[in-house]
Amino acid sequence: MPRQRHSTPDDRQRAFEALVLPHLDRLLGFASRRTATLVDAEDAVQDTCLRAWAAFDELRDPGSARAWLYRILRSVLSESSERLARRARLLPITRLDDVHESLVAGSGESVFDEMAHRLDREVLQAALAAIPEDFATAVELHDIEGFTYAEIADTVGAPIGTVMSRMSRGRRLLAAVIAERGREWALGAPVDSGIRRMPRSS
Repeated sequence: MPRQRHSTPDDRQRAFEALVLPHLDRLLGFASRRTATLVDAEDAVQDTCLRAWAAFDELRDPGSARAWLYRILRSVLSESSERLARRARLLPITRLDDVHESLVAGSGESVFDEMAHRLDREVLQAALAAIPEDFATAVELHDIEGFTYAEIADTVGAPIGTVMSRMSRGRRLLAAVIAERGREWALGAPVDSGIRRMPRSS
């Protein structure tokens, strides 16, 4: 498919805004769940827009703009020093597996569906931040952002089978985090206490 062509700079600006502006709120929400402050999230989205503008003529299919923007945003976030700093204190994945086996064994996805329905934004953000980025991204893009498996595969650059596997594992890990920390949160413990993003899964 050929590159987009715009007859004037104003046409290019209007076309860019028509494709990007409808996604800004969602992009900011995605970024805010992966950064320490709203300012950091806003900076990441602004950087995303700048990169998208620079590469706009390379977007061959306007219908894939949403996945394209999320792909750029993920790249921006992965390059930030803030993301590296948030890896200092982690919930061990083996510990979460043990929690899942003992508390929600055999029904991880249904347990996650039920719990996620009841979670407020702050708790969900903390739970997502406690599991590896690959798993968190797959679950968030599908269950929160409404991406299809094919769109997620395109966004993260992985086969659909890998996306489905990450979805299944991610839901189980989230159910384990919520099961383990839910009582503390219910009793008023800060939802971000001890919660930091785990490294990218291998």
